[in-house]
Amino acid sequence: MSAAFGAVCVVLWGLDATRFAGLYVVIGGAVAAPLFCTRRAQAFVPACLIAGCTLLACGVLFFLLGVFLFWPSALLLLLASFADPRRHPVAGRISGGLGALVTAGVLAGSLAYGWHVHLGPALATPHTFRAATDPGWFRNGLGDTDERLRRFGATSVTGSESDEGSYLEVRFTDGLSHTQRAELKREIAQLPGVRGVELCPVRDCG
Repeated sequence: MSAAFGAVCVVLWGLDATRFAGLYVVIGGAVAAPLFCTRRAQAFVPACLIAGCTLLACGVLFFLLGVFLFWPSALLLLLASFADPRRHPVAGRISGGLGALVTAGVLAGSLAYGWHVHLGPALATPHTFRAATDPGWFRNGLGDTDERLRRFGATSVTGSESDEGSYLEVRFTDGLSHTQRAELKREIAQLPGVRGVELCPVRDCG
């Protein structure tokens, strides 16, 4: 179960942070095989060994895609194949102890990632205005805009352009009052070529 929990966490990360979600789902599915053999020791051990080795091999083969994150689950599966105290008394206790440590590490890493990437940014107060602009707008006069907006409390002014659109991002300090933030937002909206201004969540704009 611990290996399955670790694999599910990695698959969820793959769905959220990469463009190879299908690969993560397929590789993570290998962990499910031993779960169907928990009541048959003769089949459970080979299933754990095969699934664990498969995850290790995929982690090496697709290392640059982050598939090595399945290695803790692979290690747990390999340890599970020696965890039966009736067949391997000493190895079973050692495997159980190591498995508990690996599980604790997976849980701590998952909680830290969830807080840092999702919960923390969701609770944090945004400190960036994002303005949709005409295509290529930020390439001309960005320096003058930076100087103009700094008088209203902006700390940095940057522009970006992608397939999703062209944007102007204006950061301000957390100490800026609500009145000052409203004035800064109004000043951004008055810039030529700006189509709309909204607060940008910390997850998207930092």
